[in-house]
Amino acid sequence: MYTPNAQHCQKMCTFHPRCLLFSFLPVGSTNDTDKRFGCFLKDSTTGILPRVSRTSAISGHSLKQCGHRISACQRDIYEAIDMRGVNFNVSRVKSVEECQKRCTNSIHCKFFTYAMQTFHNSEYRNSCILKHSPTGTPTSIKVLENVASGFSLKPCALSEIGCHMNMFQHLKFSDVDVARVTAPDAFVCRVICTYHPNCLFFTFYTNDWTVESQRNVCLLKTSKSGTPSSPTPQENALSGYSLLTCKRTLPEPCHSKIYTGVDFGGEELNAIFVKGVSDCQETCTKMIRCQFFTYSLLPEDCRGEKCKCSLRLSMDGSPTRITYETQASSGYSLRLCKIGDDSDCTTKISARIVGGTNSSWGEWPWQVSLQVKLTAQSHVCGGSIIKKQWVLTAAHCFDGLLFSDIWRIYGGILNLSEITKETPFSQIKEIIIHPNYNISESTHDIALIKLEAPLNYTEFQKPICLPSKDDTNTIYSNCWITGWGFTKEKGRFRWSFSL
Repeated sequence: MYTPNAQHCQKMCTFHPRCLLFSFLPVGSTNDTDKRFGCFLKDSTTGILPRVSRTSAISGHSLKQCGHRISACQRDIYEAIDMRGVNFNVSRVKSVEECQKRCTNSIHCKFFTYAMQTFHNSEYRNSCILKHSPTGTPTSIKVLENVASGFSLKPCALSEIGCHMNMFQHLKFSDVDVARVTAPDAFVCRVICTYHPNCLFFTFYTNDWTVESQRNVCLLKTSKSGTPSSPTPQENALSGYSLLTCKRTLPEPCHSKIYTGVDFGGEELNAIFVKGVSDCQETCTKMIRCQFFTYSLLPEDCRGEKCKCSLRLSMDGSPTRITYETQASSGYSLRLCKIGDDSDCTTKISARIVGGTNSSWGEWPWQVSLQVKLTAQSHVCGGSIIKKQWVLTAAHCFDGLLFSDIWRIYGGILNLSEITKETPFSQIKEIIIHPNYNISESTHDIALIKLEAPLNYTEFQKPICLPSKDDTNTIYSNCWITGWGFTKEKGRFRWSFSL
């Protein structure tokens, strides 16, 4: 592939599923014009490669495992180079910044070239040429005076196109398939679509799909118009859109959820014995070539307290097959997660929707629904995840309902009406009511719930940020309340997640 500099080459290596090292050839490194600006992505079974001396060549490592340095955003403008691809739109603009903005707000644009006022051909002066390619990177790069090139700022959350965060159950999209991968659920499928250079929307077939060869298949799609042309009702299918054009930070390019009773197939990298599935995921994350894993609980795969952890990889970073109803748990490496000191804490977002509007998937990932199962099951209260095994809620929720075995805690959901018998839930181990709480008074109305088992953090289920010591004397002007409730006094209960 071709990139404008070594930093962008490193970024391409970071997001490639198998790239560990790269080499970049700038203009002065070769007389072969076809190799100038060449970015060579490399894999190695040992993690290192022999060093060969070459004038001006630049080599380095992927940024996998580098936490907050991992970003798809590329804001730089590159002067005196023409990044070539498929030209699909030409317009007159006043500056290179305006050209970049047009690219950012064009659904198909991946990169652009702007001809300055001093460009040698007067016919093209002040022209903004929008471009795309099958890989999302230039098909070649040439030195050319008085032009400037750059990339779309969609990955920087600066597009004004807008986005669709809803997923559509029992619906499939048609149009052009740009790739096909295997995924355990529609949320993983959507993240893969978001980071694919040409995916605009997708359809995911669940494990209940009638065609066995298409179960757990994630079809990445595009169209000339940029939208699906003919959505069709289809059982056991879910469809949705890339989140690339959202005006919010992209979802992390990693998948932290662990899937119980599932085996991820792939090329065997290594197999070791560890104590628990979390240790297996941690081992996979530390072994940089590992993309996903399976932790087996079969008696023949266990030695005392430790069981077999199979570390695996594939060409596209996704399992080659997914098998259900096994004595195993599977998941992905966290090597592309933006892990930091506050990795367990959901980022505080300043832009929130107010006025009682519907919420979007992943917008309030700490929100849970506390439901009671008696003769029938019903929503009683909301709560907030504060740690993997702890939920904060109101004490009055437990008035007359102190038996822990009647409660079910649902996280990572948006619409209560979509909860079925198959929807996973957590059970309560302990209810801790504030010692000064009194039913007849409104003070000290707070309680803690300890769950039977720790939660798996995902993009749609993770804890709220608790105030730090630095927040003690801070005065906030805005406050948001989330939950499910009545849309009006004495009105109908709102089953979708509202503010």
